Amino acid sequence: MIAGAVLFVIAVELPALVWFCGLLFALKHAGETAEVAAGCGKAMTAMGWKLPPHADREDCFELDDPAFPSQWSGTFRMPRSEVRGWLDSHPDGRFSSQGSARGPIEDHSGLHLHLGYPKAPNFGAGGIDAVQVDATWEGEEAAVVTFRTYPD
Repeated sequence: MIAGAVLFVIAVELPALVWFCGLLFALKHAGETAEVAAGCGKAMTAMGWKLPPHADREDCFELDDPAFPSQWSGTFRMPRSEVRGWLDSHPDGRFSSQGSARGPIEDHSGLHLHLGYPKAPNFGAGGIDAVQVDATWEGEEAAVVTFRTYPD
């Protein structure tokens, strides 16, 4: 009888207690976001992308919040001629373009890509549900790429 009661507590009460403690932790630490320097390659990997081979002057960060999955932001430079091909290489099926256009939108300042993860029971991989990437032309040869991920 005692063994049955102990098993009941372990099987039923313990998961509820763990969930409740997790909720308290999240509420206590919500908003304690720290910007931690990170390699842009690590950030791109978290997004399911690859850093362009000719990227330089990398300045990327992991936005670390103890209550939520990590998000990423950063800036790097790359050859202007390679930007469209790199943006077009985002993993199909992982994200889909938001708005009426499919793929990057071009204007006088550069190329812009805003992607959202399709709604699914487990939402985006690694807690990333949306990505905003802007490549701003810096003369005829170079582009400054800025990106930011967002939870949904």
